[in-house]
Amino acid sequence: MKHAIKYLLITFMSLSFSGCSDFFDITNQQTLSTDNFPATLEQVDLTLTSSYAGPYGIGMYAFYWFPMGIYLFDHTTNTYGSYDERGTSMDNYTDLNSRYTTQMYVDICKWANLSTTASEAIENYRKNYSNSGEQAQLDYMQGQALFNRALAYWHGQIFFEIKPDGWGFPIFDKVATDLETMKRKRATVADTWAFVIGDLEKAIPFLKGHNDDYRASEWAAKGLLAKVYMQSLYIFPENKTKAKDLMEDIINNSGKTLVSPEIYKDMFYGNEANEFNSESLYELSMTVNRNQTGPWAGYTTGSGMPMVMAPWYMDLDIRFRPSVEGAVDPLTREFDIITSKKSSEWGNNFIHDANIKRFGFYGVGGDTVPRRTFNPDFNSSLPRSADNYPYQTQDTSYRQASIDLKNNKNLVDPRLMLCAGQPYVDEYINDKGKITYYDRSSEVNNRPDLLTWQHRKFTNILGVEMGPAPYGKNESSDANYPIIRLADIYLLYAELMKDDNPALALEYINKVHRRAYGYSPDAACPYDYVSLTDRTRTADDSDPLAHDVLRYERWAELFAEGQWWWDVRRWQIGPAEADYYKETRHGNITWKGDESYVQPIPQLELERNENIQQSAGYPGVR
Repeated sequence: MKHAIKYLLITFMSLSFSGCSDFFDITNQQTLSTDNFPATLEQVDLTLTSSYAGPYGIGMYAFYWFPMGIYLFDHTTNTYGSYDERGTSMDNYTDLNSRYTTQMYVDICKWANLSTTASEAIENYRKNYSNSGEQAQLDYMQGQALFNRALAYWHGQIFFEIKPDGWGFPIFDKVATDLETMKRKRATVADTWAFVIGDLEKAIPFLKGHNDDYRASEWAAKGLLAKVYMQSLYIFPENKTKAKDLMEDIINNSGKTLVSPEIYKDMFYGNEANEFNSESLYELSMTVNRNQTGPWAGYTTGSGMPMVMAPWYMDLDIRFRPSVEGAVDPLTREFDIITSKKSSEWGNNFIHDANIKRFGFYGVGGDTVPRRTFNPDFNSSLPRSADNYPYQTQDTSYRQASIDLKNNKNLVDPRLMLCAGQPYVDEYINDKGKITYYDRSSEVNNRPDLLTWQHRKFTNILGVEMGPAPYGKNESSDANYPIIRLADIYLLYAELMKDDNPALALEYINKVHRRAYGYSPDAACPYDYVSLTDRTRTADDSDPLAHDVLRYERWAELFAEGQWWWDVRRWQIGPAEADYYKETRHGNITWKGDESYVQPIPQLELERNENIQQSAGYPGVR
């Protein structure tokens, strides 16, 4: 059974540490201050557990992080309309007043501050109250606080510039004690990464031997440090050997293994039997919150992100009157307008069409959404079902042809089916537990050229996002979010080794590839790559990933997990990616330059903090 995320309940206390400039001047013994808190190990743990609340803020995994942030920057997703500030993020040049990036910035700062507060509280207790028998426990706590701060900075990369001497993020190494010390400047990119590396290198010895699923562990810290080393090798090339040693330690000594193909197919959808599995180094635990609908009330134990990208599906219960809905065959209209669509919640986002072709699906139905017409076999006297429905696709072979193509591993990457649901083809479970099909939003009825496959990874595949149990999740998803998993480490290791030992690099790429194709990772299979420049599944030979198996595998394996944007940034392939995706519902993607890799410091922060420096290429204070 998933643990309740208890640290969310005491976040208000931790926010007092970082949110009130005169907090530490309080001497009234009826209130909390450093004079009397923390005075027990349990109180120390309260400050520590509050640092775990960071990723559950509205700007993070509770709501905005994927659908209003990362998915837009890297074009995992498209939107049904040019919605608000999301349009500028899709164009890789976000508006300074975006409420979404503003909240992300606030929550990342808060996360780092909560972790620093915990770190100082641990050392304050160690100095003033602890006994000799508590030192090992305090070390473990300190390792967790440092890990949480480093993880906050990992997410803060969306605000880092690319050049080493460009602006990184404010350094939260001490709790602010007055208003002026709260107004921090940004450190350089190099100094920010050095700070993060320092935290993790200090954390690892403290965490050694600790492997709790729900808290930072030795292997979580080593995995994050491996990713940080790789992200910053262009600044600190001397860390290449450290990165290699660290990844080999994880591979050989962590006890972690790639999960079986059967578990892999079901590890992203909230089934706790397949979460915290043998592949996971660190993941965020989510639980459905039946006491709070959605994320709007603040911190929550579940995620509202799937609510935004909730799939549309075919409504079995539409009202169908032959003299009204059936008066005119849809094929005689300019567009196939049929009011049979229903969303499992907001349903603002769909998988960008270019991703479907990158997975290799291409050529069925002329690559447009099929038209629908009347179903001559519909029997109104029988219960509605996916098979007994008033409408059908004009091309009645479309569904089977699509299924056949998707199951052809010589042409289509099977990971497509983990990530996306195809309208009129793939089955979906509605709010009554009945089988229906994925559908399209009515907002794109005039765009038959858009495929609009629905998001699948992290959504509810056994019902809908809204509503009560057993088929609804109260806008509070329980799908865990993997932050670091072994497949990611395998591919980073391959990247590190590809120049010095290309055969070894290819083997680690193939381990991930084989599992995705349903085979054991450790033995050759019919779908193995034969070289690092082998032809990948992407349909377009001019795709930058068409002959780069390493980059393709990182894209396909970690698709929709919030990792690709970091790869785009560190490889600096933004212009090529913009050229591949070409457009969104906001319009043509125009890559501006290095500023397109970076989010701006929000206007609100510029107005409140005269010391902050704006990101290069954006208007405002420098």
